[in-house]
Amino acid sequence: MSCRTMDRDRKILLLLIFTSLIVPAILIVAMFTWAMDAIDIEIQALFLCIMVPIIALSAYMWATGKGAMLIAGYNTSPRSVRDMYDSRALAKYTGKVVTISMVIMLLAMESIFIFRKMIVFWALLIASIVILMAGILYMNKSKRFLKEGVTSAEPLMTPEDRKLNRNVTIVGLVVTAIIIIAVIAFMGSGSVSVTLGDDDLQVKAPLANVDVPYQDIESVEYRENFDTGRRIGGFGGTEICSGNFQNDEFGKYKLASHTSVPDHIIVHYSGGVLAFNLDTAENTQQTYEELLSRVSYDGAR
Repeated sequence: MSCRTMDRDRKILLLLIFTSLIVPAILIVAMFTWAMDAIDIEIQALFLCIMVPIIALSAYMWATGKGAMLIAGYNTSPRSVRDMYDSRALAKYTGKVVTISMVIMLLAMESIFIFRKMIVFWALLIASIVILMAGILYMNKSKRFLKEGVTSAEPLMTPEDRKLNRNVTIVGLVVTAIIIIAVIAFMGSGSVSVTLGDDDLQVKAPLANVDVPYQDIESVEYRENFDTGRRIGGFGGTEICSGNFQNDEFGKYKLASHTSVPDHIIVHYSGGVLAFNLDTAENTQQTYEELLSRVSYDGAR
């Protein structure tokens, strides 16, 4: 390999390392500038700090054809088997597949905080997994990555090698299945807890924890078929939507909502607007009436 090629590869590596460090930092600072909740920032920072370095590493493999020893299955094969493969072509292909898949997966994770409807998340997540699994299957079955004149690497693989590669594939599929199940479970989790204390209203939900002193409440209203708008930073599960939302009427506000209940209690207070409901319209109405009595008792406007 020429010195010029080595210098180019080194520059690409340094650029990607710099990018994997600076991009999450810039986005996290931007989140603070946008006054997002600390919990939202922590979760998104976790996504970025995990996903961006993976994307940077796979992009390096894609651009340079280096890093084949990071490929599961290839790195555990005996030297005689590895020598039959074009490691550069294999690394470039793997890097391309992983880069595209991880970028789409990162967009899927970020869509949780942007869109209220989960269809965008599921579409992107499924696309990411399909691309990754199809790429792995093609890489394992195709003879494209064998060196010229080599028809198959199977004869040189011992039963132990085949068993190891099979186990690696099984582990990958199991991990993928666990991730999908965990995401589905997470989307269906959560609850809205409402407590009318002696001095304040407490509403807790995923990515939303709001305490409003009664003396800070300016008005309370009951809305049927409330338009929650869109999520700009929060949780959007199948049963619960909560966190920072935005609609045409209030702009940015806090939401803690059961998706199956259209009625909401709207609280205008010194810190902004809070909209929430309980698990049924009847319980929501009852809580509204009790809240009104407490606010009136404390002399709210």
